[in-house]
Amino acid sequence: MGLITIDESKCKRCGFCARACPVGIIALSEGFPNSGYPTTIEKIEKGCITCGHCVAACPAGVLSHRGMKPEACPPLEAGWRLTPGQVGQLIKGRRSIRNYRPEPLEPQVIDELLDIVRYAPTGMNTQTVSWKVILDEQEVQFLSLAVIEWLRTLEGNQVHGGKGMLKAWELGQDPILRKAPALIIAHGAADHPMTSASAMIALTTLELAALPFGLGTCWAGFLHQAAASSYGVATALGLPQGDRMLGGMMIGYPEFEYARIPTRNPARVTWG
Repeated sequence: MGLITIDESKCKRCGFCARACPVGIIALSEGFPNSGYPTTIEKIEKGCITCGHCVAACPAGVLSHRGMKPEACPPLEAGWRLTPGQVGQLIKGRRSIRNYRPEPLEPQVIDELLDIVRYAPTGMNTQTVSWKVILDEQEVQFLSLAVIEWLRTLEGNQVHGGKGMLKAWELGQDPILRKAPALIIAHGAADHPMTSASAMIALTTLELAALPFGLGTCWAGFLHQAAASSYGVATALGLPQGDRMLGGMMIGYPEFEYARIPTRNPARVTWG
């Protein structure tokens, strides 16, 4: 079987598949009677990244990729694009949540959320981001304590706000993970050139995708910083050997809702 196959009796010969291929391995055949049908350029077939753009772009649904058939790719629903106003409300209404209800999260909710997030863009469709989900509040608190112990070794001097966090901890507060009921950690191979950026994109997608579930999130920046600097904290995460933390999100049901959009600085734009 070739890399792509088509049903020539239904192919519209529109060329969308060739134009959509990000690595340029699809061309339109020349010469009667098969002129205009898509075919691959054999010399560069190995450059295929299995992104599925060719399958997704075919309006007739008659192009199959060796690793992806059209019947495995559900059609988009009509009206799937939100209006600019709806997107604006979603993004402007998002807040970093630092106060959570003690209500635990069900694993199936996180499964559904991450099933959406796996469609976030990755460099060259590498899909190298993995996830660790911690639903045990005590384990989340253990990681907060690990960060606090790391800060104590530094006397809070080498981390912005470190002394204040140590003081807050002594007063019974959790300035690290905010007593969140759950934590989601993105991780991947430390030596992969694209995983770090892909993880940031995935975490940002997760932050927005969580909103329709009624969930709130906050970036676990201090844990991320500590994991990059402390062997003890990195070990406490329990990640697979060779992987490192690429970012994380506290997640849970917000204790209260926000009713207004706070001001932000105007966008700084240079027009070329």
